[in-house]
Amino acid sequence: MLCDDSVKTKNEKRKKLYLIGIDAAPLWLLKENANKYRLGGFKEFMENGVLTNLDSTLPPMTGPSWPSIYTGFRPGEHGVPEFLKMEPNYTKSVVFYDPSIKAPFWDKIARYGVKSLIITPAMLVRPSNEPNVDMITGFPLPSKFSSKFVQDIAKRHGFFGEPDIEAKIKSGEMSLAEASKIYVKSIEKRSDTAKELLMSKSYDLAFICFTEEDRMQHFSLNLDDWRDYVMPLYEKISDFLLWLEERAKKEGATILMVSDHGAQPIRRKFLINGWLLSKGYSRLRPELEAAMEQTTAASTMRYELRERLLKMMNRSGSRKFIYDKLPKSLKGLSKSALMKLLPGTSSESYMRIHDFDYDMGKTRAFASVANTIVCTIFINDSRFENGIVSKSEKPKLKRKLMSDLMKIKDERGDRLIVRVFDGDDYYEGTKLFIAPDVMAEVKEGYLLDAFGYMKNGKLFIQPEVAKRGDHLRNGIFGAVSYGNVRINYGTVERSALHVYSIAPTILKYFGAKIDTDPRYKPIF
Repeated sequence: MLCDDSVKTKNEKRKKLYLIGIDAAPLWLLKENANKYRLGGFKEFMENGVLTNLDSTLPPMTGPSWPSIYTGFRPGEHGVPEFLKMEPNYTKSVVFYDPSIKAPFWDKIARYGVKSLIITPAMLVRPSNEPNVDMITGFPLPSKFSSKFVQDIAKRHGFFGEPDIEAKIKSGEMSLAEASKIYVKSIEKRSDTAKELLMSKSYDLAFICFTEEDRMQHFSLNLDDWRDYVMPLYEKISDFLLWLEERAKKEGATILMVSDHGAQPIRRKFLINGWLLSKGYSRLRPELEAAMEQTTAASTMRYELRERLLKMMNRSGSRKFIYDKLPKSLKGLSKSALMKLLPGTSSESYMRIHDFDYDMGKTRAFASVANTIVCTIFINDSRFENGIVSKSEKPKLKRKLMSDLMKIKDERGDRLIVRVFDGDDYYEGTKLFIAPDVMAEVKEGYLLDAFGYMKNGKLFIQPEVAKRGDHLRNGIFGAVSYGNVRINYGTVERSALHVYSIAPTILKYFGAKIDTDPRYKPIF
């Protein structure tokens, strides 16, 4: 039965819950640095609660993982496979979380009269329509506000979402030290906005999501001095946690902490499409292969111009339209304009390939979309406009592909791929997007690159500036309760926890109906 404040007794006091989201927070980073930096807010979970691993989605990315946290469902159910999804014409379109497909926990508990404050949930680009929800939308688009009340408070603190400075860092226009200071200030502005909102109204649930640390980790984790750039961000989040913990103690509230996935330093990249080409699974367009033999300055200029034009387009599928309209002289390529970002590669050899660079009349499988520790490989079947793999051929091809992936060796001759996944098993026949057929996970310290190609046949290269760090399958889950619920911290720490368990945990906490994936139970 739905309820609201009007049916509560005078003595009834609703339990309060605070949920802190930290994009890409790894357990190893917090535990190794807890006593070296100002991380008292995190230590509270370690000493008086629990802080443990939380298994992410496949691939472990912001795109699918946060919606799984919000809904309690796998990507095939909530509709977000990554930041992009494949289209039948081999283009990629942008994907954001759509609450009308699977509702988030804050909308569900709002119908029970629970009042929520939701600040910058990643992948959500439109504020909630529920009257019991105050919201500021989050990464990757500029923030939107659920009301003038919320907007005025955010404006007073100069907070308009995560600053868009990635391009400046990539180009070298902005140093890591400068970027770190800007991100720290952004965290501070978000924290101050949250504090004022929490002191201005009475909320039963508050969810505040921090995302800046993920960007900083991508740019720095394999550097010797990465802590100089990353740890100030965690210290600033810790300052907010300390404030929140004092508040929760007075209220007898519970605080949960989650990250969508972890992070790690990246030493080498493996060019998965280069491997698929070398094994005959993929073929490049004939005109592209011919252009690769050219090493003149003119061909370099053509390639750079082509990439510049493509980068001007948004990621909505219009890139292929522009490509198709280019004169033939601009469709060839041989050198990369990105060489300054890719140490250890030859400007005559490395290039960036797009899905429309393949000869789909001869390509049976290709990697696309995911560019992280888990690659996504698509079999070129009837789902695509030029699919050549028949329904009867597909099972055998998939088995061979999975077998071949597990045989890949690193530069020392050791196994590179630690496990492979059948996309049919994971996505369970989703109709919301074209699902990958095979996924492969690489061992720690490596990245599976789905975009680069070396025409000299080399498959291992050093990571570029924006991939000095990348993801881990495990994020974090933390809990500390100050009286309103009892949590067996030892049991939680010993349990195998998943991102899909967060939503049912919150629904149970507020006495709402648990209508999430039944395979994943509440954590407590």
